Amino acid sequence: MEKTSIDQTEGLFCQSCGMPVAETELQGSDKDGHKTEEYCIYCYENGEFKQPDITLQEMIDLCAGYLVEEGVGEAAARQMLGRSLPLLKRWNTGTAGN
Repeated sequence: MEKTSIDQTEGLFCQSCGMPVAETELQGSDKDGHKTEEYCIYCYENGEFKQPDITLQEMIDLCAGYLVEEGVGEAAARQMLGRSLPLLKRWNTGTAGN
């Protein structure tokens, strides 16, 4: 059976890509090297976004591929990401220059 959603009701989630960051190893880091609960290691390291110029649509495209690998249908993944990512801190505040 194809998954149609991912439960994001518990735990911490990257405020850039929406990935769960419940484990410390997955948390990004600030300029001082301290772990941050706001972003994952794939999006944020040493106080900077790894892809500072990525647009919201490009992030949706990137994340959709990972969700499809996890068994979520592509249309469902894009719909879910299109609804959830704009609400995250990186995209909601306009700090990414999108």
